[in-house]
Amino acid sequence: MAIQFRVEEEWTEFYDPTRNWEPFSRKTEVRYCPLTGDTSRILEYPLGQLNPPDYREIAEKTRQMGCPFCPENLFQVTPRYPEKIHEDGRFKRGEAVVFPNLFPYGKHSGVAIFSGRHYVPLDEFTEEMLTDGFLVAKDCLEAIHRVDPASIYTSINWNYMPMAGASIIHPHLQVVATPHPSNYQRKTLSAARQFLEHHGIHYYTTLIQEEKKRGQRWIGENEALAWVHSFAPQGQMDILGIFKEVETLAQLTEEKIRQMARDLLVIFSYLKENRFVSFNLGFFVPVIPSPGYRVHVRIIPRTTLGMIGTSEINYFKVLHNEPLSLKKPEATAQELRKLFEKREAVKCNP
Repeated sequence: MAIQFRVEEEWTEFYDPTRNWEPFSRKTEVRYCPLTGDTSRILEYPLGQLNPPDYREIAEKTRQMGCPFCPENLFQVTPRYPEKIHEDGRFKRGEAVVFPNLFPYGKHSGVAIFSGRHYVPLDEFTEEMLTDGFLVAKDCLEAIHRVDPASIYTSINWNYMPMAGASIIHPHLQVVATPHPSNYQRKTLSAARQFLEHHGIHYYTTLIQEEKKRGQRWIGENEALAWVHSFAPQGQMDILGIFKEVETLAQLTEEKIRQMARDLLVIFSYLKENRFVSFNLGFFVPVIPSPGYRVHVRIIPRTTLGMIGTSEINYFKVLHNEPLSLKKPEATAQELRKLFEKREAVKCNP
């Protein structure tokens, strides 16, 4: 089999004071990413009841202080693009607007606002909000590529809420185009190319087929994309959406993006149900084709642990570059699959 789902088990033996000092063993799984070989660890450590922050009070306070992304301030205090990128300085589609990031992450760094509301809880996003937001970000990346074809490493990203790195409550996307790839882009582009050269088949297409056949981490699919849970997750959960036969930004039609938006709403409902109120999203959309690569999106929810608000990210991730997860991917996939199936059942029997 071309794709290998490699897992190694480590067992820790000790005398357990919670079991009257009886001998006890606890397992750690070390999983290897089938594409890059990077490892993640699955721990036998109960995630427990999450205690998410209530952002309503701080949201209202920051709105009253004068949010730069709210409609009454947006066009007065945000930067404008040079005319060579956009003649009016900003990209617009419906309520969605893209403008340059005042504090950029790279050569081309934009911010996409897709709702006039300052605070949008997870269960109050709409298909139109998300669709317009991703479409206007696509418009921006296409324009940048026309004037700067060397900035080929492109992505649309989302830090939702402060726990995920958002400095402003108002929902917004980060639009990035740079001539230098991120570590993730460099690794996955290279590994997908090598997989194709070595096996003669596409990694992402094969992954969809294999995960659907096995069923353990399969979530669902539609005409546009397939959803699985990553075998070696980069966080507590790592939900992966792979677009079928879509290699570049230009091949992303409005309907394909709209379908992703519909699916994201199901995922958001699952996160809220499980008391997650924050996430990071990466939408990897190359402007030029790369052998074996596919446009894909990853969503990783963020949280804190326990009553003192312990960070879920510790030395293993920061210094060893090894993510830890307290829940098996297969369990999350099973729960999410039920929600996708429930939605399809409702569509068939309105």
